Amino acid sequence: MIERFYARNLIGFETIDLTFEPGLIAITGPSGAGKSVFMGALLALFGRADIRADVSEAVLRKSPLLQLESFEVEEAEVTVRAVKKEKIRFFLNDLTISKKRLKEMLSPLVRHIAQRSNNELSSELLLALLDAMAAQEDVSYTERIGTYREIYDDYQAKLRKLESMRADEKRVKELIEFAEFEIAKIDEVAPRPGEDEELMVIKRKLSKKEKIGEAIAKASRIFEAEDDVLEALSLIESDTVLFNETMNMLRNEFERAEEMLGELEETDVEQVLDRIEALAALKRRYGSIEDALAYRDEKIEELEYYRNIDHELGGLEEETERLYLQLEKSAEAISRARKAAAKDVERFINSYLEQLRMPEMRFEFGSKPLDREGSDAVNIDLQGSSIETLSGGEFNRIRLALLLCKSELAGGEGILLIDEIDANVSGDESIAIAKLLKRLSKNYQIVAISHQPHLSAAARQHFLVTKEGGRSVARALSADERIREISRMIAGEKGMQEARNLAERIVKEFSA
Repeated sequence: MIERFYARNLIGFETIDLTFEPGLIAITGPSGAGKSVFMGALLALFGRADIRADVSEAVLRKSPLLQLESFEVEEAEVTVRAVKKEKIRFFLNDLTISKKRLKEMLSPLVRHIAQRSNNELSSELLLALLDAMAAQEDVSYTERIGTYREIYDDYQAKLRKLESMRADEKRVKELIEFAEFEIAKIDEVAPRPGEDEELMVIKRKLSKKEKIGEAIAKASRIFEAEDDVLEALSLIESDTVLFNETMNMLRNEFERAEEMLGELEETDVEQVLDRIEALAALKRRYGSIEDALAYRDEKIEELEYYRNIDHELGGLEEETERLYLQLEKSAEAISRARKAAAKDVERFINSYLEQLRMPEMRFEFGSKPLDREGSDAVNIDLQGSSIETLSGGEFNRIRLALLLCKSELAGGEGILLIDEIDANVSGDESIAIAKLLKRLSKNYQIVAISHQPHLSAAARQHFLVTKEGGRSVARALSADERIREISRMIAGEKGMQEARNLAERIVKEFSA
């Protein structure tokens, strides 16, 4: 839920700083006061509208619905912030985040119900209601539909592979020739891991060969004075062991160097340079000798695949066909369960529609190509009327009935931001909408703009948006202020004692 909302330098507003409570929250006020701007600022923070405030911030209570895996959030609260300067930047707990990523992350938690949106009436959501009821009536149904989706995902993966293999089959000769060419090009060089480093050592030695020989020849003159040094050490009665060991070590090193020079004399310099260049060409193409050899192994595997593609293709075609037949059979069983559950869901929804002064509905089943939800396409029929022909008020009422049904059948939680769901309805319809929104608010935090007194009376918290000194101001109302605002909604700005009495009675009724 939203715990606090803050905005600075929002169109018409200097600041908004409000603490939100759980349940149903009404936003009211005269026309043009800034209610839609207020709602728009909230939506913008959740990535669903354009940012208009210089700074805006919402503190949310952490929920399992928030996709926070990539953020280390240990606190019980999550802060979403937007700052508009030269450009707009979004933050989640002080870490920058893109608008797109923020919207994706918050989508499971925050839903916007505009005056007319078919999201709540889509075939997918209607199927979710039927599935929830079917699961209540048959404990094995959830497992069955889960198994169906696993098989469908496997089928789709194999289908994608099959399409790729069929594309490969059409140009398999060309692919075989290319793989063989790439393998031969590496085999022609036949590199060994680490060979390039060994050759560079040899190259460096070749470049210094003459200098090494001259240096050793000069240094070898030390041995001519060896006997004189030993005699001197003996005369001064000094230990000669260390001197002898040092001279022997020098002899060994010089002998090793001379052997190395002898080997270099037999080394073909041009051959070494050519080999270094050949390896360098491989490295330029593949990155390293190890990468070149890994690429060669990959091409050998591809070559084996291409040469056996006919056999693999046939096996994969049989497997996808088997999975599709299994899906068809499973989808038929799921469809039967949904149709059996449809009557109970209809009764559930119609109990709400009756309160909302709406005609009864029934599900219309059609078929569609198999997808992850099965083969059912579901629509709603309202005694011959389609969704497209409904008025704004009728549309909102059936949407509310479906939301309630979903909440009670399939569970649910989160935040609903609602724009004037009680617009264009009569008094009785307004009362019903208020009662059902209050019921829905047991699971959801609902923030709703309203011009009707009943929704405001049913709300747990009431925000008033007014104009003061040419600026918009939003504030939470006390119990007495709430009565005055509901009286205004009933009788207009002048107000009447009768309106106040009625407002008090309405609030009392919804509080019962």
